[in-house]
Amino acid sequence: MKKMPKQCLTVSAMVLLSAGLLGCQQGGAPEAKPSANASTVSPTGFPVVKEKVTLKGFARKDAQLGDYAQMALWKQIEEKTNIHVDWVTPALQDATEKVNLAIASGDLPDFFIKGVIPQEDVIKYGSQGILLPLEKLIDSYAPNLKAILDKKPELRASITSPDGHIYTLPRIVDYGLLGVPRFPMLNMTWTSKVGMQPPKTSDELYQLLKAFKEKDPNGSGTADEIPYSAHNLDWAMRGLEGMFGLERNLDYYTNVDSSNKVHIWVTDDKYKQLLQYAHKLYAEGLMDKEIFTQTDQLYFGKLAANRVGFTPLLTSQNAGKFANDYKGITPIKGPGGDQLWNMRQDTNAGGAKAAITKANKNPEATMRLLDYFYSDEGATLQYMGGQEGDTYTKSADGSLHYKPELLKSSKGFAVEIGARTIWPGGMEPGYYTEKQLAPMMEGTTRPADFNTVKDYVTKNYHAMPLLSKEKQDQMTALRTDIDTFLKEMQAKFILGDASFDTWGKYTETLKKMGIDKLEAQYQDAMNTLVKK
Repeated sequence: MKKMPKQCLTVSAMVLLSAGLLGCQQGGAPEAKPSANASTVSPTGFPVVKEKVTLKGFARKDAQLGDYAQMALWKQIEEKTNIHVDWVTPALQDATEKVNLAIASGDLPDFFIKGVIPQEDVIKYGSQGILLPLEKLIDSYAPNLKAILDKKPELRASITSPDGHIYTLPRIVDYGLLGVPRFPMLNMTWTSKVGMQPPKTSDELYQLLKAFKEKDPNGSGTADEIPYSAHNLDWAMRGLEGMFGLERNLDYYTNVDSSNKVHIWVTDDKYKQLLQYAHKLYAEGLMDKEIFTQTDQLYFGKLAANRVGFTPLLTSQNAGKFANDYKGITPIKGPGGDQLWNMRQDTNAGGAKAAITKANKNPEATMRLLDYFYSDEGATLQYMGGQEGDTYTKSADGSLHYKPELLKSSKGFAVEIGARTIWPGGMEPGYYTEKQLAPMMEGTTRPADFNTVKDYVTKNYHAMPLLSKEKQDQMTALRTDIDTFLKEMQAKFILGDASFDTWGKYTETLKKMGIDKLEAQYQDAMNTLVKK
């Protein structure tokens, strides 16, 4: 496979797995056949159907999002396509459970969207015939996506499982700035008020966070400051991991060196040092006390209330009227001299961007609807959340600009635009370029933030390659118990419920659970990727 430039093109496609050709012969994914309603669907042009079609869609509802049924995005798509969607939208944290219930009960939607299916389940549902193979539908009813895949065959290969089927649709991002999903954002106003400078080392960061806690930099008169916060514990840890040289390569707790050697670092002394640092922050009230149960809604509310000092954040617009107080800083150097920012996203693995189910009586019409997001017009509607003059203006050079009332909303930009469209929170299918993505950075420090971290991001970064069903099953068998143990012990070490004197027992337990075998499996996956 031809290797894509990492700073030019990112593909948010599912890591799709396959039962293999033998599996298909023994009851795997059936070949897609035209539906009874295929003749009523126009392969190109609009409306898609003359008589209105109603579909049942299933999507997650991120905290930033409003009611799907009231969004300008879907109302305008319905006007254009003549396709109406009735929505099932569980909260983000409940989405996977609701997907499992829908599949177990047989009460399937016509399509899934917004990353609600875990990657390890896609091949299972595909081989069982629950998810339809999409490649023929793409060729016949997705002219926009087909044109992109024909021009870039490496993209088609990246979304095709080893059995030759495509079960999910990708998010394709042709804009280098989107390769970094979070930046080390510091409240510069607070920093100035406590009489300090942006930290350069982990010790200086600790001292600054202490000052945030003790000196009332938001001027509220109460000790309501949260020195360090994040969306959740995982993002909070990722915001600190780089100081200890820890990557998140292959979408796991792995480093990959320049010779492509894979190492899982959860038994390393550097990880122990990270946990000790996180424990110190938490024990002294410098890390958000709600970090273990944090939701996006809580987190964004704290930002908008001027309560957060330092955080890994995509854009300061989420801080509402305090957005200009934040600025991205150079990644902080750790006690061992490591200075890494490990947040890279060549792909947004972790859920299908869109998939069509066997319950769908109108798969051709559904593919036409989803293909709209791969057109310039559909991608623009997706990101601008309305028509020109409504939510945005267009300059003579063709560049788009959100109206100031959206960018400067006291609710926060993500919440304001999330009432109109589904992209806040990510995982939306489509093809997006600088035209659609640059407007959300207007008036922010994000381009400068990117330039600040770009020399420190993980260099030899790779997303997980495609695996056979057999290899994925082997990896899942090991990871199920190992991941549960890792999360439990991470929490215990940070909370102080487990002593670091027991570190030897912790590492011994992981070895007994097969951490070395798991590392070998990731090495095998890396070897497969390098050979492509």
